Amino acid sequence: MANKNKNGYIALISVIIISAVVLILALGLAFISISEKQTIISHNKSLRNYYLANACANYAILQLQKNSEYAGNETISLDAYSCQIESVFGKGNTNRSFITSSQIDDQKKVLKIELDQIKPVTIIKSWGELYE
Repeated sequence: MANKNKNGYIALISVIIISAVVLILALGLAFISISEKQTIISHNKSLRNYYLANACANYAILQLQKNSEYAGNETISLDAYSCQIESVFGKGNTNRSFITSSQIDDQKKVLKIELDQIKPVTIIKSWGELYE
């Protein structure tokens, strides 16, 4: 009879240990999944910011093509988001530059665009992200 009780305790302890291991694995997978979801959300915000800042840059170039005196200092709204065009530097048809930015929550993208020429063909000297 003592042997049966001993086997029962061994079985019970084995079930407890296996349950604990399964619980630890399940919690680990849940934390990995949550972390991955946060990474994806952060990446999507970063992409949205990048494309918003680029949309403002393209808008500013179009405005400069229409009117070489375009000064910038404008906020453009796109759906629920917005981007900013800072002051446009330079005068006339050549050597113009400006900065655009967008911010969603704690993420911000800032682009600097330099143009060699506006008309008849726009020639872009540089177009890149500024890091703060």
